[in-house]
Amino acid sequence: MAKENRVGVSIRRTADEVKNYRKWMRLIPIAIGIAILLLITGYVISVLYMKYGAFTVSVNKFDHNNYALTLSDSADFDSKTSRLNAEISESVTNIDGERDLPDGLDNVDGEHNGENYVAYTFYCSNRGKKTLTYEYEMYIANMTYEIEKAVRVRLYVEDPKDKSSKTVVTYAYPRTDGVDGPEPGTTPFKNGRIITNDQVANFKPGDTTKFTVVIWLEGPDPDCVDKILGGKFKIDMEINVLSAGDNEDKA
Repeated sequence: MAKENRVGVSIRRTADEVKNYRKWMRLIPIAIGIAILLLITGYVISVLYMKYGAFTVSVNKFDHNNYALTLSDSADFDSKTSRLNAEISESVTNIDGERDLPDGLDNVDGEHNGENYVAYTFYCSNRGKKTLTYEYEMYIANMTYEIEKAVRVRLYVEDPKDKSSKTVVTYAYPRTDGVDGPEPGTTPFKNGRIITNDQVANFKPGDTTKFTVVIWLEGPDPDCVDKILGGKFKIDMEINVLSAGDNEDKA
């Protein structure tokens, strides 16, 4: 009788092993499929990152032809678009912005990168029929290895009503060394994602705003350390029509 019990135990154990084997054979293809999907997703993200470069600016497609913004990387608007992209070499290194950046970076149209910085000048124009208010927001689209803590973003904005007037602000991640206040010579990011935003009101048909964006890694920043090596960064700007202006031009 004892011998018969031992045989029964052996049979049951073999059945359990077969059941587990079948279960794992069903799970393995699913796991492989998920892994492949993750690899494909990572590849697509990488391709998109390379396609759209280090800086992208876009305008929204407003649902009324009377309110139309368009972009161009030349002052004469010989080519108009709703999206512009700036590329950069993958092998940039840190610089001292105050010492190494050349003067007049806002005097060259389009992409005019240096060896270790992004520089891009573009124009936003009201090509609709009505006066409007628009908002621009510049934000972090992709950052790895905490590289954003050492990034500097300088934004030049020309006054559309007075071409001789412009604002120039350098933005940086808030200090992380325990000292209160912003990094020297900078304005801190609004929060962990948004760098800055602002509005332009009474923007009449034919008005144009000139923007220049300069991006670099600040070598003297205490956060510019070895752990950010290999990090990637991408900054985007969105420009959105908010409303009609107070003094609409009659169509």
